[in-house]
Amino acid sequence: MTAFANSDRLRRFSNAMVIVTSVGMALIAVAMCLVFVIPEWTHNLLLARLGEAGRNLVLTPGRVAAGAAVMAIPVAVLLFGLWQARALFADFAGGRVFTLATTRRLRNFAACVLAQAALGPISSTALLLAFTFDNPPGSRQLGIALSTND
Repeated sequence: MTAFANSDRLRRFSNAMVIVTSVGMALIAVAMCLVFVIPEWTHNLLLARLGEAGRNLVLTPGRVAAGAAVMAIPVAVLLFGLWQARALFADFAGGRVFTLATTRRLRNFAACVLAQAALGPISSTALLLAFTFDNPPGSRQLGIALSTND
């Protein structure tokens, strides 16, 4: 092992990041569950993801369930990426800095970041479809939203 891998400063920072990523994953999971239980939060999510197209969408149990299913995919990718980052920091804290496992975790994390870039517009479009699919013909909506977050 190198002196860098045995660094106490690296170990402390990595242990702190393990805690931060663990808390972050728990908060994200709880928040995404609450978003689809609290109607005001659901409306806020629709406005944030869809802009004006999400302003007047009617919330029914079926639509909310479909929206939750759509949002589960990008949230699962996000949580997997954070899990990989957490494992990477745990390896760093254990003195395993340049190993095959750490490079694999870094690659998996990078793949999740790349996947999130593609999932942003796709999930917005699918979310709008999920909330308007049971509308009568002529009032269903299909929209592609791009934002600075995507």
